[in-house]
Amino acid sequence: MTGNANFQFYYVDQDFNTSVDASSWSNSPADIGSWAVYATDGNPGLQDHGWYFGVDEAELQLNVSGAADNGLNYGFKIELNANTTDNAMADEVRLQLSGGWGTLQLGDEDGAEDVMNYGGENLMGATGGFDGDYDDVLFRNFETYNGVEQMAAPSYPTIVGDTSDATKVSYFSPRFSGFQVGASLTPTPQSGDGFKSDKAWENHIGIGANYDNTFGDLRIRASAVYSGASSTTSPNTDFLLNDISAWSVGGIVNWGAFGLGANYTDNGDSGMWDLSNEGRTSESSYWNVAASFETGPLYFSAGYMSSVRDYSGTDPYYVAAPDSTFENIALTVDYTMAPGLGIYAEVDLISDEFIGGGAVCEDNWGGINCSNDATILIMGANVSF
Repeated sequence: MTGNANFQFYYVDQDFNTSVDASSWSNSPADIGSWAVYATDGNPGLQDHGWYFGVDEAELQLNVSGAADNGLNYGFKIELNANTTDNAMADEVRLQLSGGWGTLQLGDEDGAEDVMNYGGENLMGATGGFDGDYDDVLFRNFETYNGVEQMAAPSYPTIVGDTSDATKVSYFSPRFSGFQVGASLTPTPQSGDGFKSDKAWENHIGIGANYDNTFGDLRIRASAVYSGASSTTSPNTDFLLNDISAWSVGGIVNWGAFGLGANYTDNGDSGMWDLSNEGRTSESSYWNVAASFETGPLYFSAGYMSSVRDYSGTDPYYVAAPDSTFENIALTVDYTMAPGLGIYAEVDLISDEFIGGGAVCEDNWGGINCSNDATILIMGANVSF
């Protein structure tokens, strides 16, 4: 059995700090796609604080394994959420069978499109930098138009359709000369007893191939993954969802104590409402890069993520609309005080612009604030065993 828990201090200074209602910070990911976008309740008020305390993570993980006389290895994993604010008691529940033929996973576990992918996010320390906990306090009030059109740029390095811990079957081959392939089949975006509901998509396929090899002090990793699914939601006769079809490539090079990683992901119009008959379409993509250095008990990392949503179509406004963009410069440091005890700090410098973030946006979208610059500091302590 293993476990971990943390305690975090947050400080945030953002342009929306006088127009944010605390109840809008529900931070519930949109069901369509997998990037982090959040909904406002439409009642702007004052931000309660510029700083916060939080317990973001508290988990217990049970791993049980055995081996048969014929060489078959078997076991199961259960990850329990100990934080009382979590919506599910168990985060990951899966069986695993493995042998010389590879590894088969059955249950609620991350898919091949996630676990086989490499990028700068793998090198980030603290809470994860541009893949971390900054969203706990960052406010975004312009992610959709009329609750239909996805308008904001992606704010996380997550391929559209990432199935996370939805119930699935995954196979991973043995690694030959550093190469490995894998695939996952996920019928619905649900887990646990909710597996019967399709929701926004069905029949997701995640495919990945990667390379991981070491030559003395040099370690090289590279990956390519694909995420695809059929859309199911049709809220009315005018709008349908585009099917999910996204791809990602990335790599990491480690030399001694130094590391360098990068990733590029093209989501296309995956999971977006099909408004082509209205003359409006949009596509999104992102890229990131990160570097790390480790010396004794200290681990340092610096990273940058940039994403864009590009608008096109025959609608005059879409033709003239500037891109929506999101940028995050992240700096982290971790210090291991004792086995299982660590402290960390992270700074995220964020620029979030909706349709260019200027007058074109504000004049055409009811005078809303179309850009948000934020500086976020997170410091924490973690105990694991």
